Amino acid sequence: MKPFRMILHVARLFVGGTLVLACAGWAPADELASTLEPLVGQTLDLVELGTGKRLVRPVLEGITTRGDRATAIRLRAEGESKTMSVPVSGIARIIAGRETIHEADAKASSAALARSRRAREIHDQQQAESLERMKAHGAESWPSLTAEEHAAQVTELEAFVAEVRKDFPALAVSQTHEFLVATDIPAAQMAPYMAKLDAMHDFLCDLYGIPRGEPVWKGKCLVIAFLREEDFIAFEPRFMKVETEGAHGLCHQRSDGRVVMACHRGNDQSAFAHMLVHETSHGFNHRWMSPEPLPNWLNEGIAEWVGAQVVPTCRQVPMKEARAAEFMKTNGGVGVNFFAADPDHHIEAVQYGIASSLIKFMVARDRKRFAAFVRGIKEGMSVDESLKASFDASLADLIAAYGKAIGVPGLK
Repeated sequence: MKPFRMILHVARLFVGGTLVLACAGWAPADELASTLEPLVGQTLDLVELGTGKRLVRPVLEGITTRGDRATAIRLRAEGESKTMSVPVSGIARIIAGRETIHEADAKASSAALARSRRAREIHDQQQAESLERMKAHGAESWPSLTAEEHAAQVTELEAFVAEVRKDFPALAVSQTHEFLVATDIPAAQMAPYMAKLDAMHDFLCDLYGIPRGEPVWKGKCLVIAFLREEDFIAFEPRFMKVETEGAHGLCHQRSDGRVVMACHRGNDQSAFAHMLVHETSHGFNHRWMSPEPLPNWLNEGIAEWVGAQVVPTCRQVPMKEARAAEFMKTNGGVGVNFFAADPDHHIEAVQYGIASSLIKFMVARDRKRFAAFVRGIKEGMSVDESLKASFDASLADLIAAYGKAIGVPGLK
């Protein structure tokens, strides 16, 4: 699926659809009750416990107080029906609307809180080291956004959707924690697909070692999903200035960081869910760390593999991999220009199955090394350099090992 390139900058201080104005800065425990009161019933970004456990996207159900002081908060974890009571003394920090609104006192003696702070210090140090490697390779990271800048970006996306709705008034707008969704697909039908979007986001966070709850998008990722193919075909040239060329969906990745994904539902529910995950994963990879592009084989391979992981009921990827295996056995190679360095080069249809199968092979070899391989490219390394640094292998070594694993020794 061909991504459209341009580039921009966006954001929004929204918690569960409500603009939060009273959460700037962080609050000690004696101010926490008044800070959290407006957010009861809303979804928080993150509650990080002193143990290091991160509760991502929990609903704040209530606050337990003693006098004017908050002693515990009642949370309902995402997807759960039961609530839990979490003592304030065991909370390292609370983030809402991309803003840290509570953080444990740095002098707190709790060993658990100290471990949590240490884990964050290690993550911050890793990020600093990554930035240094980017500088060494001439790459630039995406700029960090404040809560207000995130809020402004979501406002811009909403304004864009308002313009689109003038031509497509049936579109209804809703939000998840990471996605702004405009669709004319009935809400009851769309709900499970929206859950797959958040699942994709969490899956890639876990794969790349991004702590859940840390912002990746510029504001949010906008998804415009049409019920009818003809509306999708009309939308793309009118608002995105491209033709669909028979695509089921397209991920538009702008050079300023904004990501807009548009699609139509089609008749296959599993295929639609897979396509949503596939296309938005392109946007995630665009937004992770830096604008440095992934080569097409890697970008499409990750998208296909992640889609198969998040939507296992879709059988498209296994079928593509079976056809790809026959192709490689017949031809003794992966095909022409599969490893082309030009990010604007697009692999052939039969090579999608090769790409996903190769990614699956690399992840199975070593998941952490694979994440380091992708990170190296986002830091400005070439494929060869990053492969050497992560797997201590050359591209020829990789293909030889992969060919042997799939029963095609001597694969070229």
